[in-house]
Amino acid sequence: MAILDEVAAWKLEAADEDSKRYFYHIGEVRDLENGSKSYVIGRKGTGKTAICKYFETTEDYNRFCIKLSFKEFPFNLLYGLEDKDYTRPSQYISLWKYFIYNSILKMMATNAAVDSSTRGRLSAIYPTDSFDYMSSVIQKWTKKSMGLAILGVSGQSATDRQIQKLEDIWQELIPAMEKIITDHVDGSKYYVVFDELDEDYRNYWEEDSRSKYISLVTSLFKAVSNVKRVFSERNIGIHPIVFLRDDIYELLSDPDKNKWEDQKISLNWKREKIKHMLGFRISRSFDEHSDYFNFDIMFPRILQHKTVNLNSNRIVNVFDFIYELTHSRPRDFVRFLRDCAKSSIEQGHKLITSDTVRGIDSEYSNHLRQELINEVSGVIPDINNILSVIGATHNQRFSPDKFIELIENYAKSNDCDNYTKNLGPLYIAKILFHFSIIGNAPRSSGNRPVYKFQREYLTLNNNEPIVVHRGLLRTLGLQ
Repeated sequence: MAILDEVAAWKLEAADEDSKRYFYHIGEVRDLENGSKSYVIGRKGTGKTAICKYFETTEDYNRFCIKLSFKEFPFNLLYGLEDKDYTRPSQYISLWKYFIYNSILKMMATNAAVDSSTRGRLSAIYPTDSFDYMSSVIQKWTKKSMGLAILGVSGQSATDRQIQKLEDIWQELIPAMEKIITDHVDGSKYYVVFDELDEDYRNYWEEDSRSKYISLVTSLFKAVSNVKRVFSERNIGIHPIVFLRDDIYELLSDPDKNKWEDQKISLNWKREKIKHMLGFRISRSFDEHSDYFNFDIMFPRILQHKTVNLNSNRIVNVFDFIYELTHSRPRDFVRFLRDCAKSSIEQGHKLITSDTVRGIDSEYSNHLRQELINEVSGVIPDINNILSVIGATHNQRFSPDKFIELIENYAKSNDCDNYTKNLGPLYIAKILFHFSIIGNAPRSSGNRPVYKFQREYLTLNNNEPIVVHRGLLRTLGLQ
């Protein structure tokens, strides 16, 4: 297969891709494997799904993994399973520990190293021949009959219990599950992966949903921390891992949050790291078993021209041109180069030309806009209108006062969503900054724009000029 055919077949979603061929084994994965890290925080497109799939598909005789996906899951079912002994936002800690322990016991039921008697009793509760989706499995776990069966395995009498619902026995059930595990677990490593937790984030503007959702996610972080402490003290290899969007993580507020920082991995891709990833990916496109990933050698092998001539007669290399259009995420580069490869094939080229790179600018800009709308709409429902209002000014740069005035005027219009009206222009500006829709142009950088994706702890400075990201200029009609 010609190289452009392979690049044109790259997938945006890691879940759809051959992870054994294209997964870039970043150093952070080792910290997750040995249990020193537990939380993976990053924006869409930064590689959370790729890492999740790596754990899901990498198994061995002494390595097991279950992924708990909450995509299209009825979150109202979870909201009803509070532990009344905890106050907000900790009322779901027992629920999450229950899910983690169920996952461990289910994996133990298939592990030949666990004693046959225990394995037999667990197999009766966790059949291995089930092809149910994980969402239906979780729903089965939340039935009171499941809790009673587990209590029976633990040796506690449960047949004559008069309970109305599962949460009536949290205080007996959780310690009983811990005892089954600690008494019978072997030296294997068990990974429980939580993914796609943002399903109910779309309802964030509803106050009741917002409060319950934040409590639910906060409780998960606290539960993971507690489980790790319980089993690390016994030197047991149980490693729950949570994948979460960074904007949701920033909304969590808890006295323990500072402690979570030691367990957190932030997926930020600097220029050199992106280059290494691309070098590896292109090398694997030539040879699926290659471990050679020198960017300076591999990247030019898919290009007809190494530079792009801009309208201002400025000449830049192809990587720098693409980098300025993106948010420096793997998905950004995969999309851009994939679209370049497809366009080049249609034009009959064997390699990507500079004209093709420039021609993809508008198409990529439209993709970036839609992706940002999908990300931000959970917080600002009419984000698309706000982007259109910014585009109508025909300005890329604003003074802070002018930008706030622009948002204020929109908030007064009939087009503005009622929820957005109540957010306030400064809050909206902060959200746009968080998602690198806008950045600042500080004097300290020679008025060059800086964006959130470049510096994790960067915050909006209301005393510096505001700049719309270069990748959005085409779709907003600013260029």
